[in-house]
Amino acid sequence: MTEIRNERGETLQEFLDHYDDSVFLKPSNTVDMILMTVSQSRLKVLLIKRKDHPFIHDWAMPGGFVNFDEDLDTAAQRELAEETSISEMTYFRQLYTFGATDRDPRTRIITTVYFSMTPEENIRNTEAGDDAAEARWFTIEKKTISANDDGKVSELTLDEEETGVHMSYTVTDRACQNYVQTDSVLNSSSNAKLASDHIKAINMAMDQLRNRAASTGILFNLLPKECTLREIQTAYEAVIGRKTDTGNFRRDIRRMLKDTGRKKKSGGKLAALYTFNPLYTYLEENL
Repeated sequence: MTEIRNERGETLQEFLDHYDDSVFLKPSNTVDMILMTVSQSRLKVLLIKRKDHPFIHDWAMPGGFVNFDEDLDTAAQRELAEETSISEMTYFRQLYTFGATDRDPRTRIITTVYFSMTPEENIRNTEAGDDAAEARWFTIEKKTISANDDGKVSELTLDEEETGVHMSYTVTDRACQNYVQTDSVLNSSSNAKLASDHIKAINMAMDQLRNRAASTGILFNLLPKECTLREIQTAYEAVIGRKTDTGNFRRDIRRMLKDTGRKKKSGGKLAALYTFNPLYTYLEENL
């Protein structure tokens, strides 16, 4: 097969032989992970406390630098295992890439943030490692203060009940054509803060989870493979931050489920166990 040549008559190998990669400055690349679960009827997010500069003693998403010979997905899983001892996840996907020039004082650092969820049963052995001083699960809530066609103002809080760590942000999300501009202010009631721009990432993950919880199967990544209708509703209410009508919720959610035929004790009674049906959208579209 004839090799393709560029306008200077070079083959790919000839082009690479004299390619000068020093022409462009090289930014550093990191991955960060937002890991959520539902525990004791509350939505939780995993944060680590940094033990070195920059952002020393601030709370942050688990993450770190991508090795030169490592793809992003592998780096995200490795960093989570190194900093928290969690090596298995039921779900993860890229959320957004943050690349503001001043987001890190060390150098130009571009980070790819991953959003992950796991059932509570997978978080029992969480412990800090690598450059994390602590790893803790924070209750996360977002309450709307005001909203109109141009955007909304919310209060986003992160609380670690055992140690009393409290972080509260006023978050303003403004609609700007095809994207949302987010600004945040740390409220005076806080006794700690998040590192860098991590509030923007966590706010984005919170919105995506809420917006998709009722229409896709994303909610079931927070649950055991087999669960009761009560467990499903509890997880949903933890995500949206309010109670729902039980009758309406169960009628709507059943279309996503398969009955396993098994039962377990729940509240002194036997409750049916269900599992998520990944084909529910396909079946519904073809009725």
